[in-house]
Amino acid sequence: MKILLGGTFDPVHVGHIALARHVSDHLQAKVSLMPLNGVPDYKKAPQATLSQRLDMLQIVCNKYSRQIDLELSETHLTEYSPSYFTLKRLRAAMPNNEVIFFIVGGDSFLSIDSWHHWQELFTLSNFIVAMRPEYNIGQMSPELNAIVQPLIVNRADYSKPYGQVVFTDFPPIEVSSTAIRQACHNNDKFAQWLEPEIYQYIIQHKLYKGI
Repeated sequence: MKILLGGTFDPVHVGHIALARHVSDHLQAKVSLMPLNGVPDYKKAPQATLSQRLDMLQIVCNKYSRQIDLELSETHLTEYSPSYFTLKRLRAAMPNNEVIFFIVGGDSFLSIDSWHHWQELFTLSNFIVAMRPEYNIGQMSPELNAIVQPLIVNRADYSKPYGQVVFTDFPPIEVSSTAIRQACHNNDKFAQWLEPEIYQYIIQHKLYKGI
């Protein structure tokens, strides 16, 4: 079974870690952080190098080794790749019956019908949706609702490789990598949003000072 949480992780922060650990506890399995190298045109390229971001992720994996590990299959890509193609590549590299869970936030899931080949995503992976109080499934479009409603389960069936949607309540943590980078650049406080080891790494390597 593979449980994936993707992102640029620039840097990895307490929100990422809390979500990964929450899902790990929920499914009683490790969550794989999957760093992405390419980003959409509307987003800025990562400020830290891939090597630096991997260093920080490895620090997290070492600290929470019972719950978190790394999935590096997408790090070779320099261009943005929609989730559909990521899941296609992962599915092609795994046995047909391999179970995949893809973690998304509630805000992202409510707009998943704008994603590339969105309807086919549910034939490639199961989804774990981390819902926050301000989001609910009643906000889905009629088309998305028609596809998703039959897939919703209260408890995941670990024998199903794809096609399940599991909603889990996740307490909101108000933090973003963008805010951390900006705070660092402005010499504002930002240690509260990071694991101490990640904070020290950023200070030691003088990251995010030139944005």
